Formats: sequence, C-alpha cells, structure tokens
Amino acid sequence: MKKVLAILLTLVMLSGTFTCFAAELNADAVNTHKGQFKNYVLLGDSVASGYRDEVTENDELFNEANQETTYYRVPGSYADVLTKAIIEDNTMTAFAGPGFRTIEIRYMLEDDFDEEDDYMFHPSHLYVVGDPASEEIRTAYKKSVADADLITLGVGGNDWGAYLGWVVSDIMEKEHVSDKYVQMVADLFEGNIIDISTIEKIVEIAHIAGVLPELIQTLPETLEYGLTTFYKNWDIMIEDIYALNPDVTLMVVGMSDNSVKGKYYSYDGVEGEAVPSSLPADNEAIASAVSTVVEFVMTVGNTPMIEGAKKFGYTYVDTKGATYVDSHPDADGHIYIANKIIEALPDPEISTKYDDVKPGHKYYSAIEYVLMNGIMSATSDTTFSPDANLTSGQLNAAFNAINGTSASESSTKDATVIELFTNVFGSSIKKGFMGFFKGLALSYKILADNDFKATDSITRGEAANYIKAFCEI
Repeated sequence: MKKVLAILLTLVMLSGTFTCFAAELNADAVNTHKGQFKNYVLLGDSVASGYRDEVTENDELFNEANQETTYYRVPGSYADVLTKAIIEDNTMTAFAGPGFRTIEIRYMLEDDFDEEDDYMFHPSHLYVVGDPASEEIRTAYKKSVADADLITLGVGGNDWGAYLGWVVSDIMEKEHVSDKYVQMVADLFEGNIIDISTIEKIVEIAHIAGVLPELIQTLPETLEYGLTTFYKNWDIMIEDIYALNPDVTLMVVGMSDNSVKGKYYSYDGVEGEAVPSSLPADNEAIASAVSTVVEFVMTVGNTPMIEGAKKFGYTYVDTKGATYVDSHPDADGHIYIANKIIEALPDPEISTKYDDVKPGHKYYSAIEYVLMNGIMSATSDTTFSPDANLTSGQLNAAFNAINGTSASESSTKDATVIELFTNVFGSSIKKGFMGFFKGLALSYKILADNDFKATDSITRGEAANYIKAFCEI
C-alpha cells in the first residue's frame, strides 16, 4: 500500500502535457440563459476564486494587491466570465478563497460546527476563527447562500490533494533532506526513461537516502483521512446549502486535470508564451502512465460530486479539458469552465414550467434530460408527477424504445428480471469495456433498489434517473 501510494504521487508530480485550443463561449447557450438569474454567489477554493499562478512584470503590482485576497472577484476568472455573459446587471457575490476545503465551507455554513482538523483554516485562507472581522464574513457568507438563486460550487482539490501537500511539506521541512532526494531522483531520470522498475527504484531511493521515512509511514493514513473526510463532508456540505436555500440552482464544478497545459497571460489579458510540458514530448510510456494515474485521481476526486448530483438534484459540471498554468487554470481554461457551466444550466422553460419539478429536486437533472430528449412526457402542462408510479413493464418499454427494438406487447405488463437485465446490460455490452461495467452496475442498481422484485412499481422520477444513466452509457 505504501509503495503504491508513493508511485501514484510520483507519477502525478511528473505529469504534464500540452494542449492548445481556442476558448470561446457558446453564443446559443449564453442567449438561452441571459437574465435567467439575478443573484449569483460563488463558493469554492482558489480555482473558483480565480487565483493565478503566473506573475509577470506587467501584473506584478496587481498580484501584490489582489492575488492572495480572499473573496475577491478576479477579472478573467470563470465566475467573472459567467457573470458578464448571463447576469444582466453584471453583479456577483464572491465567497471563494484559496485553500478552502469542504470542512471550511461547513464551518462557514453551520452555527454549531464543532469538528477539529490540524489544518483547519490553513494560513492561505486569511481567516481567523474567533476574530470579529472573520466572523462578520461568516455571517455574510450564510446570508449570501440563503439569498442566492444561482450558486456555483468548485471545491475538492484541497481536501486530499493540497492536504497531502501540506502534510508532505511539513514532514520534508522536519527531515531536512529534500534536496538530497531530489538530486538522486534527477540523476535516475537523466535518461528520460520511466517504467515500473524505475518507479520502484524511486521509492527505494527514498529509503536509502533516509528521506521522508515518516512520510512513507504517514501516507496511507494521510490519504485515508483526506478521502474519508472529503466523502463524508461532501454530502453534509450540500445538505447545509439546501437547508439555507432549498430552491437554489446549484452547479457543482468538477475537478479537472491540471497537467493539461495552456498559456501564460497577464492580468490585462495579454497572451503570453505556451506553458512548457514537464514531460519529454516523445516519451509515450510516460504520457500513458501519467494519463492513467491522472484519470484515476480525477475519478476518485469527482465521484462524490457525481453521485451527489443523483442524490440531491444539483447539476454536476464536467470540466475535463480545461487548460492550466500550474495548479490553476489559465485565461482560456477559465473561459472553458465558464462555458461548461453555462451550457449545463437548467433549461429555463422546464425549470419554470412544471410546478412539481424545480432545480434542486432529487431527480431534476434526470427529468430535464428525458423531457428535452423526448423520452418521457409530462403528465400535464404544469406537472411531471415525479412521485407517480410506473410499472416495470413501462420502464422496460422505454429501454426497448431507446434501443430501437420492439416494445413490450403492453407497456403496463410487468417485466421480468431477465427482460430488464437483458435490455440494460445486454445493450451496454455493445458500448465496449466501460459499457460492460456501467451496464452491469446499472442493472444491479435497478434491481437492488427494488429488492430484486422487478414486478414492483417505481416512481416516474426514479425511472427518469435510470433512463438518463442508461443513455449516458
């Protein structure tokens, strides 16, 4: 376990590829959502706040004044781009700050928060518990969440990513041997060749050099703490937001791969040079290994966000493809993320048309999906009836229709376990390796949710959720 974690961290630290694309907003999406929201609140960490890694002569003074400022609307950040695009009066409330994790957001939202954490309000937060000025911010934070009609939430990278970095940094400082380790690893990689034996050698060097023995012992515990608290705090944090504002449109911005490099920009918008890759361009083995590990890291990090969308009804925004400078997006990356958010916003016609399905409903995104794609119909001009019952035969008929096969003789006829399993899992196999496992998982979920009684009825909301998951395979 210790060796696996060390290998993963080594690969992640070595990651870096170069991708170039033109970032521009989707004009149709902007026109669709222009003026839909009036009170936009930004929550999250430094990526959400717009913190920038690069410093040039042109923006040195700007950085000195604002780069470390918490709760500042940074020009060119994705929140700033979104605001200018769809908020008519061009106003927003910024409550995202560097270093924020789910645990700090819980503290800001809960009056009776009593958990402890060794890194609670890391110095980068510029927040002091008990300080009157900081507590005033906490009060304003809760009020802003309660009054918002649109919230974007981008947080998670610090919960176990940066958290690991903080722990590692503290241990490295304590051991005073980091320079020796770095030099030995650099010598090992002089030939720009990496394979499993090389990676294992890195781990061995750590021991031979006497470097970070405490770290090697601490990593599993540290990673477990970061992940378990992240997973636990995620649902509680979302419940806190909805407790203050049950009707808000909540957009959760997923974490993206910061090894995808873009360009340097100055704060006045001047485009600079491309960010160099940290990997040899001609070494496919390294690129492949890094890609696999990064995909794993992103999957683990985004899983509670994706699962939470199904549980709570918020919209998860996949930002894969955003370009970065170092650990934060470049100007194009922020535009890319803003565009993804705008494109994923709830359809204004559906969100206002149906009295029994509003953004924040447990199955809102699924119901919106089936309505917009003509898979399911509303029960009236103003209702979808998400709690009304649907037979297993009707669900099976929907899967038949999506597959392009003959529907059941009667949509009200109960389907058998075999019929449902064949329709969902059987067709998913055709989608390849991942389709195989996704189809198997969805088939099991449908049956398990209903105690493996395929003849039991389910609600229309549940059916929409299953159908959306099926279509996305």
